[in-house]
Amino acid sequence: MAKVKQTQTVEQEEHSKIIPTRPAIQLSNCKKGGVGKTLLSKLKASYCLEERLDCYAVDADRQESFIKAHPEFVRPTRFSELDRHLKMPDRILDLALEKLVLLDLPGNVEEAFNHWLTSSDILNAAIDLGVEIQNWYLFDDSQECYEGFLRSLEFMQDKVKHIIVRNLGKCEEWDSFERFITPELFGQFEIKVVDLPKLREDTATEIYKNTLSFTQARRYEGFSTAQLAGLRAYLRRAYDVLATAGFHVENLKAN
Repeated sequence: MAKVKQTQTVEQEEHSKIIPTRPAIQLSNCKKGGVGKTLLSKLKASYCLEERLDCYAVDADRQESFIKAHPEFVRPTRFSELDRHLKMPDRILDLALEKLVLLDLPGNVEEAFNHWLTSSDILNAAIDLGVEIQNWYLFDDSQECYEGFLRSLEFMQDKVKHIIVRNLGKCEEWDSFERFITPELFGQFEIKVVDLPKLREDTATEIYKNTLSFTQARRYEGFSTAQLAGLRAYLRRAYDVLATAGFHVENLKAN
């Protein structure tokens, strides 16, 4: 009996250990607003918390939806072409030297964000420092999303990994996809495509309205038993999708 208790204690201690992550910056990105950037950031944060992956999270949106969902976990930053000193965003690269950084970008900072990348030579500096940058670009089937992604692809080139995230909660038909995202692009760049599943609409609305994290949502008293079951199933599907693009414990943890 004593051996069983000792084994259980060891297993509990092992489970409670924080897992170090390797240096990286993962962007939730899109020029267009309302396509699910913060949803993706919250999914990643939830996964990291569940799996005890050690990471930083940064919210660049003035609405601070990511911060409100995780006030104990997420820190703010700002991007502005008028900020000559760039002290706030520069901190992102410092953080990424320690561990994974999840960066939630708003839809109105494309020029300012590129200004930061250029003025500080962030892309080359990250390569030299061993910090992997991933551009997770959220899509609906609008021309604005496609053109924004193509601009980011042209700007960042192959210095980062590009992941196209088609948000099925925003769009289910992708008539324009092959017209903009051509086989030539796949041949030229390392691009992955994943389809983020759709969350039940009333559940998604309640999470958005109350700026809930997914940790809070799983215990939210305003949800019916069916909604909670559907939410758990959604998270399993979403985590599986993220894993196909490399967002899973074995790939994120430090060597």
